[in-house]
Amino acid sequence: MIIVKLSGGLGNQLFQYALGRHLSVVNDTELKMDTSSFSQPSGGTLRTFALDTFNIQAAQANKDEIKLLAGEPNRIFQRVRRKIGLMPIHYFKEPHFHFYQPVLSLQDGVYLDGYWQSEKYFAEIADLIREDLKPIVSFTNQYQTFKQSINQCVSVSVHIRRGDYTKTSKSNRYLKPCEALYYQTAMEYLTKRISNPVFFVFSDDIEWAKANIHFDFSTQYVVGNSAQEDLLLMASCQHHIIANSTFSWWGVWLNPHPDKIVIAPQKWFSTERFDTKDLLPESWIRL
Repeated sequence: MIIVKLSGGLGNQLFQYALGRHLSVVNDTELKMDTSSFSQPSGGTLRTFALDTFNIQAAQANKDEIKLLAGEPNRIFQRVRRKIGLMPIHYFKEPHFHFYQPVLSLQDGVYLDGYWQSEKYFAEIADLIREDLKPIVSFTNQYQTFKQSINQCVSVSVHIRRGDYTKTSKSNRYLKPCEALYYQTAMEYLTKRISNPVFFVFSDDIEWAKANIHFDFSTQYVVGNSAQEDLLLMASCQHHIIANSTFSWWGVWLNPHPDKIVIAPQKWFSTERFDTKDLLPESWIRL
């Protein structure tokens, strides 16, 4: 049994699931998810389990299974032991932000705690992950209408992330919204390489996007969908301009076409604390 701790929003949960799925395949064992973190706000933001829309191959771990591999992570004594390096032998915490190769050698019977934000943790089973992330529910007519529009043109997804990046929160300490200049520069770069694009704008603050980001081409604002629907609509686009957000990272990664143009911000975090060298695939363009 492999247990992976899920936390954060949809994008973070997808990274965590993907590593757990890889290790479960390598070890020919079952994957279970610890969803207990969703009972408490994360950094001031209340998160919920977001993977039940998809064809994921994992069950939720119960308290006894979590205790078996991770000890009792919510106990003060247990937290103190971890801080001084006395962790349960089955508990594995991500040592740093960039890719850590030894985690892929872990064997059956391990609890994974971290963010695991690199394609390198699951690149060997990329096709399997894409199969797992096919929806198992019917989406709305509005979703179908947007998808039809996307499929009928040279579509470019644009993700503008604001939300908790603009408020006093755990996220706001290290993540700031991309500036309007970034989107303008990305548009200019992209439109020199493709003809007659249509920009599909995804944002948690559409009104701000309409007022501050201006494209000199046909633009549609995607509203009224669930996060899962927006993710798959992004993946249906031909090309992409992403925010410094794991949500749009996954919206792009789920697009399997090798000729897609992907533009990402040069600076992901507002601090040098995190080494992001393994965060973006090599073919993505940083501006």
